[in-house]
Amino acid sequence: MHKFYLTLTVLILGCSEYQDTDLFSITIPSKTDYPLLLSEMAITNQKLQLETKGGAFLEYIYNVKLHQDRLLVTDSRISIFDLEGNFIQLLGRQGEGPGEYYRVNSMDIDEVTGNIYVSGYNKLLVYGSDYELIEERKLEYPIGYLKILDGSLWIVSEEIGKKLGDDIANQTNIYKLDNNFEISDTIPFRTIVLDQIRIGGYNYRFWLSDIGEGLFMFMPVLTPENLMRDTLYQVKDKILKPAVRFHFERPQSLDDREYQTLLLYNIVNSSSYYVLEYAQDWERFMFLYDKKNQTGYNLSEGLIDEDGDPVFLRPIDLKKDLFYYIKKVEFEDKSIEEKNPVIGIVKLK
Repeated sequence: MHKFYLTLTVLILGCSEYQDTDLFSITIPSKTDYPLLLSEMAITNQKLQLETKGGAFLEYIYNVKLHQDRLLVTDSRISIFDLEGNFIQLLGRQGEGPGEYYRVNSMDIDEVTGNIYVSGYNKLLVYGSDYELIEERKLEYPIGYLKILDGSLWIVSEEIGKKLGDDIANQTNIYKLDNNFEISDTIPFRTIVLDQIRIGGYNYRFWLSDIGEGLFMFMPVLTPENLMRDTLYQVKDKILKPAVRFHFERPQSLDDREYQTLLLYNIVNSSSYYVLEYAQDWERFMFLYDKKNQTGYNLSEGLIDEDGDPVFLRPIDLKKDLFYYIKKVEFEDKSIEEKNPVIGIVKLK
């Protein structure tokens, strides 16, 4: 009976966004602000041209990690560069056999041990600081996102089309794993009841934010629903509590194809800033909120660099307000291979 009650509670919370007049709320206006220069917001801006050579050509980059003077860059695989942009090696091997991953969907680094954790659907691989494989496990659930916090492995898992009585649902849980990769704690996050199996995903995943104030969680809902999921949660005492609501002046709606016209992809929480990534009528926006000055900037495509191009900030070290951006090199000569992109590493003021 207790288990049924818990599931029912999660269903109720999952079907309507949390409403509380005492909840701290930040408004995102319908209109955008004037372009904001990256130089106005950044203390430092280091740019690295990543080397292009055989076996090191990057496709669409989804994540960048900085550890021990190395950049670990994720597209479908993980490429390792030094801080001059020189290619060092690939991490592991691609494939479906033992010790291989087909495609990376999440990666994190234990800052103490230097161990690197990589997931490909339900396969978990652990590499040492020497980039050699230490361990491989297949788990009984998909690994949508993973993060190392104080030496513990946390996993966000979304099960698609799960039977729930006579209904089907997409169900999301947060798992904390012990040293044997067994689940030691489970935190139910959300259950979305659907009329049919529906999948909605986004490759830029920054669902867990760890700063001095604690652990925060946001995961988007990208299946059709006429509801705005606009709340950042904090993990406290093994439950999720609403922390901040981002109120969009423009209401959510569905177009004639049942696609959401307003899509909130990420809420990233750093020590001094909130960074939101969202799309409105298929155009991309970044909302940057300065906590110290309580000022928000609603920006089309991102901050403007010294070349006049918009760049979008994504997290590296949230406690230090350290972010990265990706900038494609202008393709000038069709007779040669296109260069790898430039990675910018930015510390915000």
